[in-house]
Amino acid sequence: MLHLVWLRSFIDPPPCPSPRRGRGTLLHERLRDLALIPIEGPPAEDGGQILRTALALAAGTGQGFEMVRIREKAARPGLRPEQVAAVRAAALVCSARVHGGFDGSPDLRFEPGAVAPGDFRFEMGQAGSAALVLQMVAPALAAASSASQVAMAGGTHVVASPSFDYVARHWTAVVASLGLRVRSTLTRAGFAPRGEGELQAEIGPWPRPSGPLLLEQRGSLAEVRGLSGSSRLKGDVARRQRDAAQAILWERRRIEAVWEVVDEPSASPGSFLLLEAVFEHGRGAFALLGERGIASEVLGERGARRLLRFIEDEEGAVDAHLADQLVVPLALAGGGGRVTTPEVTSHLVAAAVVASRFGVPASTWGRPGGPGGLDVGRC
Repeated sequence: MLHLVWLRSFIDPPPCPSPRRGRGTLLHERLRDLALIPIEGPPAEDGGQILRTALALAAGTGQGFEMVRIREKAARPGLRPEQVAAVRAAALVCSARVHGGFDGSPDLRFEPGAVAPGDFRFEMGQAGSAALVLQMVAPALAAASSASQVAMAGGTHVVASPSFDYVARHWTAVVASLGLRVRSTLTRAGFAPRGEGELQAEIGPWPRPSGPLLLEQRGSLAEVRGLSGSSRLKGDVARRQRDAAQAILWERRRIEAVWEVVDEPSASPGSFLLLEAVFEHGRGAFALLGERGIASEVLGERGARRLLRFIEDEEGAVDAHLADQLVVPLALAGGGGRVTTPEVTSHLVAAAVVASRFGVPASTWGRPGGPGGLDVGRC
């Protein structure tokens, strides 16, 4: 019922409510009168990252933005359906006024209101990434006065997106160091193209840290963890993935991982693998999805080799994907931080640029594609 009411308000948005008194209220009042931040329409390859970063920071700071010429040179220009779902989710958590948030829209105007805790449900479409949207809304919701309950339906294990397990086990462990509390459970796995997965999460409240988060030197390896899962597949797929990955880990480095093997309910068949390396002052994780025509053993071996490459490289405290996913939490935490990574990706650079447009001192260093890092605030 909440979702239907919200959809109606999104199509014809009401005036923004007055911000509540409390933490962050003065910042909202000061920023609300400023002009909308102009953001040039992102290219197709970084479009989703730039849009989600802008939406998360707008909801978290109260500052609106306007994005024009969205994916102008793409074969199918304008907002994609999964991006429209992200806009709607962000609009719901901060009672935003939205203009142009529809499929194919070339422009977007997003004017946030105040964030209030509550019970939320987001529908991401067939295989839109629920995990990505959870990361987007969590920092703003966590800053509210009390915890929020969130339910999301859509894809939980989607190609080219962090899997639910990566977010629930890896990302949440690091942002917990900032005081950001996100506790999530998987109700039903959702694999592309059908999706139909569901997750539940409790978010916040967020006691802000007193100092910066510094992830520069990873230290010694403490533990390797593995999760291997499958849904609606015969042939003991999850166990075979685990055994193949473990064999490579032992052969190369004499590593005995701590394993969990699961069989998840889902609407369609699929398999997944997550491998984590936990260090004294850093961590890396790699998530893989099963593919038609690819043997379970091959997937397990690929995952192990990716993790070993990160372990043996010794460059950077966190993996490249985690680095860009920390920009928004670091920007909103207030204490800043420094993070090193073995690969400076275009996603990381794009997220830092967007954060700087919102007045957050954020920058990257290092050659694109090579080792480097992220600075947020004054460390």
